[in-house]
Amino acid sequence: MGEASRYLEVNEATLRQWADNGYLRVYRTPGRHRRFLRDDVTALTNGAETSPDPVRGTSPGGASREGNALRRIRRRLHQDTVARQPWYQSIDEDGRVRMRLFGRQLLSLLMQENPAGRRRQRALEESVVMGREYGSEMAGRGVALKDTVEAFVFFRTMVLNSAEYGSWTRILELADRMLLGVVESYQGRPD
Repeated sequence: MGEASRYLEVNEATLRQWADNGYLRVYRTPGRHRRFLRDDVTALTNGAETSPDPVRGTSPGGASREGNALRRIRRRLHQDTVARQPWYQSIDEDGRVRMRLFGRQLLSLLMQENPAGRRRQRALEESVVMGREYGSEMAGRGVALKDTVEAFVFFRTMVLNSAEYGSWTRILELADRMLLGVVESYQGRPD
């Protein structure tokens, strides 16, 4: 678990969530510890699905909501019009790999069932932290705030287009918190 989370540069809670949502195959030891195959972890950084049969979040057609959104986002990113956008060109290939990981993490948070009470508060707090991490990563790569926000808005729009209309308010609330975190991470940095 620790080695996989360090390799993917995400915390262990995120890694557990990805495994629970079927994005990463997990094997349990007799002591109930989680283990991952190195090839599966590497495949995740390349955007490949590693689990053929996600257990959670399936629709009547058998595809997960997150999986459907992820496929739509990938298709759209591979269109020539997107590849020519300044925000897309401002991110190098290594940065795109990191952004895929952030995208999975953000998608997982945005597409979860409507949390209530403490879970909702934790989701709101986590979204600000994720926004800060995303913004720090982009700023550290020299990507302008304008390009970072455009990339985020693109991603958010794709998630909304993949979600049921009734969940838009919750998704927008979380996405707005993430966006605030992004802007916070750019404050005090030289232009």
